[in-house]
Amino acid sequence: MIERKLATFLSGQELKRDALTREELELHGMRFSRGLRNTVFELGVHFHSGIINPDFTVFLGAYSYMNDLGYIRDNTFIGRYCSIGRRVTISAGIHPMHGVSTHPSLRKPMDYNTSQLSELGIESPPPTVKKTKILNDVWIGDGAIVMPGVEIGTGAVIGANAVVTRNVPDYAVVGGTPAHIIKYRFPELVREKLLKSQWWNLPHDVLINMPKGNIFDFLCAIDDLPQLQEEKATYYLLHEEEKD
Repeated sequence: MIERKLATFLSGQELKRDALTREELELHGMRFSRGLRNTVFELGVHFHSGIINPDFTVFLGAYSYMNDLGYIRDNTFIGRYCSIGRRVTISAGIHPMHGVSTHPSLRKPMDYNTSQLSELGIESPPPTVKKTKILNDVWIGDGAIVMPGVEIGTGAVIGANAVVTRNVPDYAVVGGTPAHIIKYRFPELVREKLLKSQWWNLPHDVLINMPKGNIFDFLCAIDDLPQLQEEKATYYLLHEEEKD
């Protein structure tokens, strides 16, 4: 289940992975641009932006896609069936603001005592690592920016050009700068049933034959399904030589 993989990711443990070439990945129906070395995939991913990822800390869930002209930084988990538009920034870079300069060449770890933090109006030292979590069935519109450490819940919709600075609840529709909740996709009872179903863990060939145009028919069909094994999505590691 994708939930177990998220728990592994958050714990800092390494995700199981098999190193395959670009050609081998494409045989599994996966399409992507260059520059995705050291990234962990599940089946069916289509990815056409860049990843700044030195340490195997980006995970892309099954059948999620991201269009071109954007990028993802490390410490990012993206669940299954996510739709990400063009020019989207995920885990946007942050420069520390409480040292002498914000410039990277002059960057030093923050080194203040409690009294100095208070004098500068800093409540507490920022965490050293912020992990960004985008759960399942999330739609992110063109030009959106997701700040590091944010969690976007399952089924959420992020409007075009929104700047997401705080967590987004499941099935919320948000927009603006900073992003705020506009509405929810479904009433609370329907949201609860969808989350309980965990449909994103079902095999893809089962999902594509279900009545997806009607939420109520879909939930009834889920209830009628026999006990099924989840999608067996092996991790794939794109490991290619960087080209000039």
